[in-house]
Formats: sequence, C-alpha cells, structure tokens
Amino acid sequence: MPANELHLTIWQRCNDMVISWNLNTLTCDISDSVLYPETTQILWNELNTRYDQANGARFYQLQKNLCQITQAAQLFVKREEDQRLIQFLVGFNPSYDTIRSNILIMQPLPSINRAYGILIQDETQKEIHTTTDFIASSESMNASSKGPTSGVTRENRRT
Repeated sequence: MPANELHLTIWQRCNDMVISWNLNTLTCDISDSVLYPETTQILWNELNTRYDQANGARFYQLQKNLCQITQAAQLFVKREEDQRLIQFLVGFNPSYDTIRSNILIMQPLPSINRAYGILIQDETQKEIHTTTDFIASSESMNASSKGPTSGVTRENRRT
C-alpha cells in the first residue's frame, strides 16, 4: 500500500471520528436533520450556514429571558437576606423588643449589616442615657449629703 493511501485511510478514520463526535453533541432534532456528510468541513459549513445567522427576534427573546432570570435571581437573593435577618432578630433578648419592632416595620427590610448597625447605635444611646442618669443621681446624692444650708456663708462664720 503506497504512503498516500495509508495517510488517506488514517485521515478518513479520524474524519469519521470527528463527524461522529460532532453529531453526538447535537440535539436529536438537529442531528436527524443533518445528512451524513463526507467531511467534517462539510458538516461544519452546513451547520454554520443554518444556525450562524443573526436573528433579531431570537436575540430579543434571549435578552428578555436573561432579564427575567436576573430579576428572579435578585428576588431569590433578597428573600434569602430577609430570612437571615429574621433569624438574626429572633435571637434578640426581650430587652430588645422595641428595636426589633422598629427594624421589622422598615420598608424594605434592611440588610443584616444595617440592622446590626441600628442595634449598635441603640446600645450606644442606652449607654449614654445610663451614664447621664448615673451622673445626675450622683450629683443629687452629693447635694443631699451636704445638708440644708441655713444661710450661713463663709463670711458670716468669721464674724
């Protein structure tokens, strides 16, 4: 067998494998509509001519579907965030009922990070209020421990 015939036989075997791979990757409808081509190039050109055409209506439909999927994904993510927020709020002690209620009436519900920030801000305000109350009660205790003044001042005592 001459070298050219040997190369041709090897090439035909490889060509048949590539055609088989290509046909097996197509959907049944498309592969049934394709006549068995002699070469992979003929198969490729046939599919390219058939499906590589700009189709405005199809492009519009794909874009529309993509937007719907994106919107659905955003709604899903928001729902998951809201569920995590509710779980976070469920863990609050009863002393935080007011702040929990304030967060739950917000429209739209805040993120967990925002809710945590609100909680920290509320805690800071409570600390400031507690410190102010402590200082005020300390001052009133100091004033009452000095006793009532009878109008006697330092100048009056000397005389």
